[in-house]
Amino acid sequence: MQPSDEQRIERFVRDPESMPEGQRREARCLIEEDAGARAYADFLQGVYDRLENENWLEGGSPASPSERVEGLVEEVFSEEEERSALSLQPFRPRRNPRPTVLAAETGAPETRMHTGEGRFSVLAVLEAEEEDLLVRVIWDKDTRQARLYVLSELPERRAHALVSFPSLGLDLITDEEGCREFNVPLRISQKHWAGTRAVVRRPVAERAIGPGEEISVPLPGEGTLLGAREEGALRVALEPCGPEVPSYLTATPPDRPARLFDLKAASPLEPDVSPEAPLVLRVYK
Repeated sequence: MQPSDEQRIERFVRDPESMPEGQRREARCLIEEDAGARAYADFLQGVYDRLENENWLEGGSPASPSERVEGLVEEVFSEEEERSALSLQPFRPRRNPRPTVLAAETGAPETRMHTGEGRFSVLAVLEAEEEDLLVRVIWDKDTRQARLYVLSELPERRAHALVSFPSLGLDLITDEEGCREFNVPLRISQKHWAGTRAVVRRPVAERAIGPGEEISVPLPGEGTLLGAREEGALRVALEPCGPEVPSYLTATPPDRPARLFDLKAASPLEPDVSPEAPLVLRVYK
């Protein structure tokens, strides 16, 4: 979204009746057609809803609107940052397990596939301490590939997750359902999975970018992701570029797996997709 688009969306969410009909119609179309604009509008709506429901006071008198919005935005983003990355450790069965835990202990994911006796073996099951989320990695001896599942009762907590196994040198992106099929490098044997740990990251920003388009995406906390499509290349930059900026970016073309890029590397990036195809960019910390 260009800065003018952001201002238009903010005004549309805050006070649509104050906008001329043409601008109001343009803002409505932008939100309906653009995933990044829709996410930004949803976020702003949540901010204003909370402002209406909470009593913000400073020294016994109401804070100014700008102070109230600034304080609430900082609170919302700090809460989001706490949930954007989770550390996982090997799973330990419990008494009276939760529904997500039961899914990890049974063959729930395999019921979606053609199963056979002894076809699947579990390489790893990991859990997060902060919330009800598990990661399960299964080996399929028929296809000679592994399948990763992020398990959560909430779809948004498993979709498009970046699952990193630092000790194995693996970074995997799940699809909309929280799944990923991948080839296991020859250097990684079954014993390497025992006791391994992982980190699950969720997108902190999401934006579609079309051919020839330039975008500006606000990031939680501070900073902006700038992007541009030039023929087959995707150019990105972070402003300001400091030590706390996000580290990863995925580019997802239609009906293709996401490609992972290191934001600390120099652009341009090559998304390996037709110059005419749109891309969905997701940023991870």
